[in-house]
Amino acid sequence: MKSESPAEKKKPDIVIREMEIDDLPSVYHLGERLFTSEDLPILYRTWDQYEVTDYYSSDSDYCLVAEANGIIVGFVLATTIEKEGTAWKRYGYVAWMGVDESFQRRKLGRRLYKKLEEELLEDGVRMVIADTEGGNADAISFFKAEGFSRRSEHVWLAKTLQRSAKKAAKRKRAQVASPETGERAD
Repeated sequence: MKSESPAEKKKPDIVIREMEIDDLPSVYHLGERLFTSEDLPILYRTWDQYEVTDYYSSDSDYCLVAEANGIIVGFVLATTIEKEGTAWKRYGYVAWMGVDESFQRRKLGRRLYKKLEEELLEDGVRMVIADTEGGNADAISFFKAEGFSRRSEHVWLAKTLQRSAKKAAKRKRAQVASPETGERAD
């Protein structure tokens, strides 16, 4: 069995660039693999194709991808928020960030973030905000390493609404065909 030479073991070149419209499906599918209901239930509930298209449509300058050998292996989706009457007036907001698991622990997230920060600084942004689930230790550790500080505890509350059995039965009866018209009553 032939062993690989150092040149054959070379890591792929990774390019950080602005997202293009053809990247939208790849970014969405990478996010689907990263933001799972088992690991990140709140992020999983809010990640959908509209998140990608909305950020790309509104602020494509702040949507970046990391590409290795023609494959999207990381992304950051961000925007700016204008807030008159505040100290900074214009804030950067990191909405989504993800790196393919096989490319994690290679400082790729850091490279993506640094490129985003350069873009924000060029556009006069002086403060960047990011949020994540309280239990997302990897994300919290990452942002702290990038100089973010925890400003406050943000608590999400959720309640699953259940219909009463009486209302569910009434709704079901309303959907059954009416004997006089033969049409559904919904």
